[in-house]
Amino acid sequence: MFLQLALKADVFYNRVTNMTIWGNHSTTQVPNFLNAKINGRPVKEVIKDTKWLEEDFPITVQKVHGEGGGAAEAVAPGVREGVADRCRRLARGGLHVFMTSHLPR
Repeated sequence: MFLQLALKADVFYNRVTNMTIWGNHSTTQVPNFLNAKINGRPVKEVIKDTKWLEEDFPITVQKVHGEGGGAAEAVAPGVREGVADRCRRLARGGLHVFMTSHLPR
């Protein structure tokens, strides 16, 4: 989900923050971009394509992350880099992080 927003905004994925996804790795999960930010700005200020945000983006997230086969492989690089980035930021001080992920067996 971070990657799809980053690609649409033409930025590196670590510039996307405050992104939430409701549900688990299933085709019923819903990405919530309303509080997400890209380079510190609300997503809707950066990505003006409302149709893509409200229709295409959720469908893409549900397909990529919800079909089981390949879902773990699709998110693993982002999780790995996300953890590494947060560890680096934590080492500099002041960052408190809670992350969780359930990967299907």
